[in-house]
Amino acid sequence: MKKIRRTSLLFIALIGSCLFSSCFDLVVQIDMNHDGSGQIKATLNLSKSKTKVASLLKLRSVNGIKIPSEATIRQEMEKTVRTLKATSGISNVQYSLDLTNYIAVLSCNFKNVQALNNFSRTMSQQLKTQISSYNSYSFDPTTQTFSRTYKYSPEWAKEFSKIPSNDQKLFGDAYYTNIIRFQKNIKSQTNKQAKVSSNARGVMLKVKATDLINGNTSLANTVTLTK
Repeated sequence: MKKIRRTSLLFIALIGSCLFSSCFDLVVQIDMNHDGSGQIKATLNLSKSKTKVASLLKLRSVNGIKIPSEATIRQEMEKTVRTLKATSGISNVQYSLDLTNYIAVLSCNFKNVQALNNFSRTMSQQLKTQISSYNSYSFDPTTQTFSRTYKYSPEWAKEFSKIPSNDQKLFGDAYYTNIIRFQKNIKSQTNKQAKVSSNARGVMLKVKATDLINGNTSLANTVTLTK
């Protein structure tokens, strides 16, 4: 896995948080069909910090890190959408970018779980990280088992430790939430931090960004559905 650049982490901290009441949320929702096809939707919500984000975007750089303009942000989003549209097994790519409240939404349909992994691989290339090397999905329609493998890399903590302590604190209220919904009831799931919905057709895992960075939590899970 390639090293996560210090500047990338610090940029996320600066853009994704308030300097005193840091808060940003990344929510990934997956809706699975019986045959392994489905839809994925990712939402990055910075609205609670929009005043600070707006101020940062008016600057050329912070701590030596270049701050992109709104035009650049739109261009990068459109580039990502074009790339996804050309990705095998991916269709119906849609996005919205609210630069008033700072909420970005990206969604698409996937033909099968391999296409879902293609989505991760494409996003990895666009973001210049190695998402696909430590995260992948599988689905066995015969046993009705959906699995997510996850391998922690100590490079996250190594690079994060190079960020000044004051900037590390900006990640304090940052969360990653993964919601997976199914068309059948959930019989069991293996992640102790995840919670099954009241209708037994969804599982949610919400973790702090710092726990992911420091390897204190895992995204791995195996969900078995009723046949």
